[in-house]
Amino acid sequence: MNNTSVVDKRKSAGVLIVDDNPADRLLFGEWVDAQATYSEGNLLEASTCDEAEKILEKYKPSCCLIDYRMPGSDGVEFIKAIRQQDDNRHIPIIMMTGEGNEKVAVDIMRGGAQDYLIKGEMTAELLNHSIKTAIKTCDLQDQLQYLAHYDTLTGLLNRALFLDRLQSAVDKCDRYKHSCSVLYIDVDDFKKINDGYGHYTGDEVLKEIAKRMKASCRNTDSPARLGGDEFAILLDCIDEENVYRSAEKILRAVSVPVNIDGNIVRVSVSIGVVCYPKTAKDMHELLKQADEAMYQAKQSGKAGYSYFTDAHREKWERIKQLEIMLPMAIRNNDLSLAYQPIVKASDQSLYGLEVLARWNPHGFDVSAQELVNMVERLGLFDYFHTWLMNTALCQCAQWDALGNEMQYCINIPANHTHSEWLVHALHKALKTYGMNPFQISLEITETTLMDSPKPASDLLDLLQGEGVNISLEDFGTGRSSMSYITSLPLSVLKIDQQFVVGIGQNKANRKVVEAITALGHSLGLHVVAEGVETKEEYFILREIGCDLMQGFYFGKPKVAVDIWDDFVSQYSQPASEKPSEAPSVLTHPVKHSSTPSL
Repeated sequence: MNNTSVVDKRKSAGVLIVDDNPADRLLFGEWVDAQATYSEGNLLEASTCDEAEKILEKYKPSCCLIDYRMPGSDGVEFIKAIRQQDDNRHIPIIMMTGEGNEKVAVDIMRGGAQDYLIKGEMTAELLNHSIKTAIKTCDLQDQLQYLAHYDTLTGLLNRALFLDRLQSAVDKCDRYKHSCSVLYIDVDDFKKINDGYGHYTGDEVLKEIAKRMKASCRNTDSPARLGGDEFAILLDCIDEENVYRSAEKILRAVSVPVNIDGNIVRVSVSIGVVCYPKTAKDMHELLKQADEAMYQAKQSGKAGYSYFTDAHREKWERIKQLEIMLPMAIRNNDLSLAYQPIVKASDQSLYGLEVLARWNPHGFDVSAQELVNMVERLGLFDYFHTWLMNTALCQCAQWDALGNEMQYCINIPANHTHSEWLVHALHKALKTYGMNPFQISLEITETTLMDSPKPASDLLDLLQGEGVNISLEDFGTGRSSMSYITSLPLSVLKIDQQFVVGIGQNKANRKVVEAITALGHSLGLHVVAEGVETKEEYFILREIGCDLMQGFYFGKPKVAVDIWDDFVSQYSQPASEKPSEAPSVLTHPVKHSSTPSL
């Protein structure tokens, strides 16, 4: 199928009158306004529905006048039949009836007519008015149909029509043992184009990409814009070799720089390729797998395509299982918190603990980053925040009650900083557990901050308004400007571990750490060095002037502890007596009932 309507090659004509009464045909033909635009072309007549169908095969009338009662045929059924034909879907139709029955009128309009007229009440003026109105109504219906099924910016299919065609293609594959494929396409770094050139240029780039995609497709392909900078192409009845060729053709077409009002914009796309029924069981799996393959293409360096294989399927099946389990795990409080010590550089005494979310479902090994990615992908921000704040502050309050007051640094995963629910969850947890907000520090990465500076900055102001401290993590890895950093409500800068590891041998890294430390102190901030793993690194960082440190040298992240005194006591010993790693200790999760139901 094309992504636009089929070109109508029939001859244009005037009004078609379908009536078995010759006198009525003659009268209505005389009444039709010969000067009106809809009368351009020959006036056509048919005495039977079969004769009218043959005329419609050759001509495209401006409007059809059809009698309700035809020999051997029901006029309404005839309308329904011709409405099923692509060429005749949008022809204006007026039905003429000899009786003013309300039920008949409803049947006529439901059958697909734009209007109906009672023959005994018809006049030339009424007929021409009805024809004009029917044509305008049909045009409006066409416009609404277009808006409902096509993307207004690019003219490609929209998501709704694409999904409809994809389901039809999948059904056909099941019925006739055919195959079809989907190319799932995402523009690389499109946000940078919008930010750098403005949204007008961004829209023009999308239009040009759509134009090139369409030109690269076969007549039977269905290219669509799914939303934003995401596109898809349905390739029906195609073998794998030609699927690859289609993907490569799209990559070449899009890679040519785009000239928008003198601005030369270089564009690339990442494409996920998936074939039905090779790996997917239905349309929904097919789309998810195409999206996963596209993500793999981006991970592989962008400007390329990745095919969803059986190996991908195993990984995808695992992710699918975990994504089903995660909402229930949050609701049932099956996640846990791990704590990593943060020590004072001067004497390695315990200053505080970094609080990290962990999930260890039976039979799966889930990394911290994978957990974060799933929370983001499934849109579980608010539920996760509520669980995180309740669990962390409940445990911290219990330990404070034992006389172990300290700082707790709660890691807020990337892209969660745009949800104002975080402020609500924090406020409620602080009030519920009676924690001193000055003991709480919320950590946000520099990269996250710079991806959406304004929303993140606004949210940080709201969080600081709750009385907590704000820590900027992984500092040095992003692209923040000094003027921007000085405007944020920060209390702590955390130097990323990539500058810490091997600092004794890497002079460049040492200079970076020295500069960040000096910057932090000049702004009145505490400076924390992350990823400290050796005694040499510890002494160098202390000499540079870092205030606080954390890393495996002081202790790995551990699940929350029952034997709290044992966990804390090692940080009260002289440095020379400290074990190289915190003891392995376990606990039962703290239960609470504040997490909202999913």
